[in-house]
Amino acid sequence: MLLSMKHKILMKHKILLTKHKILLMKDKILLMKRKILLKNKILLMKNKCLLMKHKFLLMKHKILLKNKILLENKKLLMKNKCLLMKHKFLLMKRKILLKNKILLMKNKCLLM
Repeated sequence: MLLSMKHKILMKHKILLTKHKILLMKDKILLMKRKILLKNKILLMKNKCLLMKHKFLLMKHKILLKNKILLENKKLLMKNKCLLMKHKFLLMKRKILLKNKILLMKNKCLLM
């Protein structure tokens, strides 16, 4: 009888030990999951950081592109102004030539 009681107690103890081992394993698994979640969180933060960096670079590129276009427009505008001045000059020259021609004609008329 005493042996049977000892056996029962030993069996209960073994069962409790097994339960304890199972709980330890579960705890280890939970710790591993937690570690993985933390790593994922860190990776997510890194991704967010890279995304922000990418957005910043895109904005910078847009600005540079805009500046390049503005500069090109400025050059074209200056060219247009230059051509306009040239045109005005040629028009004035033509006017003067016409006036000279008219005066020449008048002189010829007077001479006759």
